[in-house]
Amino acid sequence: MRPVNLIDFYRLRGRQWSPAGAIGDLQSARLRRLIRHAYASVPYYRQLFDSAGVDPRQIRSAADLSRIPVTTRETLADLSPAERTARGVDLEKCRRSVTSGTTGVPLATHFSPRDATLINLSWIRAFSAAGMKPSDRSAAFVGRREVKRTRSWYEHFGLFRRREISAWESPDLWLDQLLRWRPRVITGYVMTLKLLAEVFRERRVDDWSPEHIFHSSAILDRGSRRKLESVFSCRVTDFYGSDEGGCLAWECRRCRAYHICSDMVVVEVLQDGVPADPGEEGEVVITNLHSSAQPLIRYRQNDIVRRGARPPVCGRSFPLLDRVRGRVDDFIVLKSGRKISPHPVYHSLDPLKGIRRWRVIQESPDTLTVEIEPAGEFDDSCRGAVERNLRALTAGEIGINVILRDKIPVDPDAKFRAVSSRIGSR
Repeated sequence: MRPVNLIDFYRLRGRQWSPAGAIGDLQSARLRRLIRHAYASVPYYRQLFDSAGVDPRQIRSAADLSRIPVTTRETLADLSPAERTARGVDLEKCRRSVTSGTTGVPLATHFSPRDATLINLSWIRAFSAAGMKPSDRSAAFVGRREVKRTRSWYEHFGLFRRREISAWESPDLWLDQLLRWRPRVITGYVMTLKLLAEVFRERRVDDWSPEHIFHSSAILDRGSRRKLESVFSCRVTDFYGSDEGGCLAWECRRCRAYHICSDMVVVEVLQDGVPADPGEEGEVVITNLHSSAQPLIRYRQNDIVRRGARPPVCGRSFPLLDRVRGRVDDFIVLKSGRKISPHPVYHSLDPLKGIRRWRVIQESPDTLTVEIEPAGEFDDSCRGAVERNLRALTAGEIGINVILRDKIPVDPDAKFRAVSSRIGSR
């Protein structure tokens, strides 16, 4: 498989202006290739197709996907890597991420180097459409304690230079790093950005401000958008994506809606299992067209969106979503008054073994209750890892109470809150 080069990126960037028919033909061709590959190489999908009586040759376009049963995060999380990944793929060479998203169920996903690079470039395409220039510096908040130090190949040419900032650090340290790097663009999770806005205002910074804030993950409510735009005096753009699917859609100011990256992913919007009509809300099911190592076919995202009812007016042919409803979380508030964004909580718990689903609840400033629905054996070492990671995140300022549950209830009519705090929601 050949590596990605600059020509691939320019083709990717130019494709948004292609006729809708050409994009549809490309999507169908990539879908057929993915379906054949998954059936031939991934044990889970061969069994799924056979049990549903699906011949891979029957899947010619996105309209045929309804023949295939939907796959949930819980189903994939219960499989071994050998069952859900393609035979012959060296997982050690793949990019691996673990996320629980809106369900509290951790799932490891693997991407080949080429697919990972294409997904990164699709994010850059969306950022460019929102106003980011190739020469701009950017800063990205990440939930990991350790930040990426290496540079992508295009950064060596002065293109899309990016620095990561760990959400584990204090907001004052975030701002210190930003003032040294002085990026034009900041990307992050809404709770983290609101904490940054507080310290930015408290320190009365007047010699630097970003020109763009890009938000991804969770719900960017109107109040948070107004606050960020007021404090930083810049535009805030919302993006819809996931670790599993990459960039799914981005907010277009001219269309006042979100463009779906339909050359990279098939996004189905289903209401009671059938496609929602334009203007109607439904749950998101994705088929990632660039996931050769670990294919994702009709994968339930556990998000609710509203299908666009109007065609694009900006000249792009990518179809639209009118509204995105993502993750709902709260701040964790310590006795010292320090607030912690939920973002690093996910990275503290998702990679740990022995967990099928988790939920963190704060009823008081003294204690965090961590509910664990075990997967297989959850022994003392697993419990110790949970306590150790959360103590490190909270600097030991709060007690950690781990409780095992046979089943953590999930209300299908409400958004699952993996991190909830009676104090942080006030």
